[in-house]
Amino acid sequence: MAQFFQKPENALKRAEELEGVNQKVAALDTLENVIKSKRHRAWTPTLELILKKFLGLCTERREPRRAKEGLIQYRSIAANAEKGPASFLSVVNSFINDGEAAVKEAEKKAGLGADAVANLQDLEAEETPETMMISVLTNDLSDTGRADRDNYVQWLRFLWESYRACLEVLKNNPKLEKLYAETANKTFKFCVKYKRKVEFRRLKDLLKNHLTNAQLSHNVSPDPEQTLRLRLDIRVEQLNAACGLELWQLAFESAEEFHNVVSHPANRKAMKGRVMMNYYDKVSQVFWVSENYLFHACAMQQIFTRSKRRLDGKVSKGELTPAKANDQLAVNASRLLLATLSIDLPSINGGGLIEADKDKHQRMATLVQHSSVPARRQLVQELVSKNVLQYVLPELAELHKELEGDVDPSLLSSKITPVVKYIEANPELVQYLAPLKKMALIKLVQQLSLVYVTMRITDFAALANFMSLHDCEKYMVEAVARNQTLVRLDHKNGTIHLGDRGLESQDRRSQLTNLAKGLQSTLDLIHRDLKAQARAQKAEAFKQLAETLEDERKMMSMRRQQIEQRKEIVEQEMAMQAQREAQEKKAAEEERRQDEERRKEEGKKKREEARAQEEKDIKELAEKKRLKEQVDALKAEENKKKGKVVVLNNEDEDDVEAELKNIDKAELIKRKKEQEEKLKREAEERLASNMMKLDHLERARREKERPLLGELLKTQLEEDKVNIETQKRTFLENHKKAHATDVASKAPLMRMMADKDIFEKQVTARRKTEYTRAQEFRRKEQEKEREHRRKEEQRKEDEAFKEEEERAQKEEEAAEKAEIMKKHRAEEREKADEMNKKQREREAEIDARAGGGGGGGGG
Repeated sequence: MAQFFQKPENALKRAEELEGVNQKVAALDTLENVIKSKRHRAWTPTLELILKKFLGLCTERREPRRAKEGLIQYRSIAANAEKGPASFLSVVNSFINDGEAAVKEAEKKAGLGADAVANLQDLEAEETPETMMISVLTNDLSDTGRADRDNYVQWLRFLWESYRACLEVLKNNPKLEKLYAETANKTFKFCVKYKRKVEFRRLKDLLKNHLTNAQLSHNVSPDPEQTLRLRLDIRVEQLNAACGLELWQLAFESAEEFHNVVSHPANRKAMKGRVMMNYYDKVSQVFWVSENYLFHACAMQQIFTRSKRRLDGKVSKGELTPAKANDQLAVNASRLLLATLSIDLPSINGGGLIEADKDKHQRMATLVQHSSVPARRQLVQELVSKNVLQYVLPELAELHKELEGDVDPSLLSSKITPVVKYIEANPELVQYLAPLKKMALIKLVQQLSLVYVTMRITDFAALANFMSLHDCEKYMVEAVARNQTLVRLDHKNGTIHLGDRGLESQDRRSQLTNLAKGLQSTLDLIHRDLKAQARAQKAEAFKQLAETLEDERKMMSMRRQQIEQRKEIVEQEMAMQAQREAQEKKAAEEERRQDEERRKEEGKKKREEARAQEEKDIKELAEKKRLKEQVDALKAEENKKKGKVVVLNNEDEDDVEAELKNIDKAELIKRKKEQEEKLKREAEERLASNMMKLDHLERARREKERPLLGELLKTQLEEDKVNIETQKRTFLENHKKAHATDVASKAPLMRMMADKDIFEKQVTARRKTEYTRAQEFRRKEQEKEREHRRKEEQRKEDEAFKEEEERAQKEEEAAEKAEIMKKHRAEEREKADEMNKKQREREAEIDARAGGGGGGGGG
């Protein structure tokens, strides 16, 4: 049966005693019983200490689920307390800090780094295939290195479970949302530090579910702006962690969640420049890794625009000169230029995206602040319209003109090669080198196809010497597959065929359209009179339209007036209907309110009666339980003295309470007295028996030891004589030596006696002065304390007097209101009686007239 404590302080003291004797399981059970008890549901500082001790023991034993249950119980206890949120914050921080400290200690002991567990697949898996194979193949328990590593992994698993438990406990609570955000950020750092990709995926799904549930719940935050800002911070850390772990699909999903939070109308103030710059930087990385250069360029465009706006603000404030601002902006402008030029060229037949790709591209466009999917041509034009080219590095100034202007195939290689070498030497721009070469190659092929049909591969390689022939072939095959150009390689003859795809070529595909256009132009040349006739008919139609235009305007004006009149009539009817519905709704609401007040009063009365009865039953049950525990303890003591095995009572607490309800209190008291008397009687009998046994044993012992004691005494006397003589000689020799040394050192010390007396007087005088000053200070403090106590008592008396006056005033106002309501109801009843009386008189008069009319008809 669980041990019951009337006060939490006793339970805490008992747990500390058990922990001192290394019984941590029993201490943990004791604290858990107090936390889960229904008797201790009011928050106190002692409960905070109990929970900290409980969580500390859970950390030592690595039991995160038990710790989570304790946190849930403490959250409900501290929810309505004034200092509850601060206390819960302290408890959770203490729990997490203990777990992190244990992980650091295990990591130091094992001598491993964070990378040592990167290959561990899943922290939530108790046994992985690797650990099972190691345990089978290695049976030597003295392998301390493997034991330390296993201990390190176990602590990492515990810390991960602790983070998850805290997030589950803190979710959807407006008072704890700041602590929730801090814990989520710590969990992200944990995943990045130890490269936990599986756990990060689970964490992302967990936080997404929390956000969805929070949006569907009816909990209203006292500070919506702070709530949205904290949610935004969580998504920023989530996006950074996903990019740090190179989980690009999760990074894209995190960017979508971030954008959804940012797009909230109430979150405009949280759109800080630094946060958005970080967001677009991470999104650009995601798009670059996925080789989606179009939206990578859109993200770089946003970064350039915000950087320029920030630097312009600093220039206007005088913090930077325009020259320095342009220098800082040059790298971003150059990256934007290269990102835009690296976008894949559109297909030559202008084919659109399939429906699924349209939806995906529209989602991507939304992430970079575009309402529709932009085209490459549009982004290239914006480079010129927004004057981006004037900020780029001087080495890249002519690149846009060479690739997007009139391309000369014979000069393209000589103009591109210096740019390629510069980009290769610049680490901030080198990532754009391969896409830029590919785009330049496709431009070269497109320009050559306008002039040549067939050319030698060697001549083409000379024109495209800014990249290897192997890369040229690879990129041309990819371009043909994407329908960006028409080219065919003939290695047998060493030639390249440009713009030749047989029946599938663009010219063959539009042959019928071109034929139709030629026939139409021929007909126009032959039948010129038909064209003049059509123009005359068109002029006549315009003339008739001008003549009837005024009539049409008048009819439209009349129709508009009729519509306005009908709308006014409908609006009046709707207003009257709304007024009637409002009156009916007000009456129904008043009736419902009165019913609700009556129901609340009845419910309150029933609850008070039930609470009083429940308190009475609880007190009686606690008294019975105490008596039963005493009786059981006495029985256990009796069985223990008799040598019987004591069986622990593991009955369920609910069963014990049900049994105690059917037992009389007087019967329990009677059982207790009988058991106490029985134990007392048995103790007296045992005492008499033990005294007799002890007497016999002592008598026998003395008879046996008498001859031995005499011999021992003689031997001891001889040894003592020898020892005394030896000690006496040694003492006299040492005493003579010490006396001679003391006499020799006395003479120098006698010269210091005068100084000693002076110093002694000085110390005595100083201490006397300090004592007098302390006495005076204490007397003044006592007088201040008495004065403060007198003022405090006077203030309490004044407050009590004011409260009494306010209470009396409220009672008088309540009585006046009751009297007014009574008079008002009486007046309403009189009015109702008067109306009923008039109604009855009117009905009687109508009946009399009807009777008179009937009599006249009969005559």
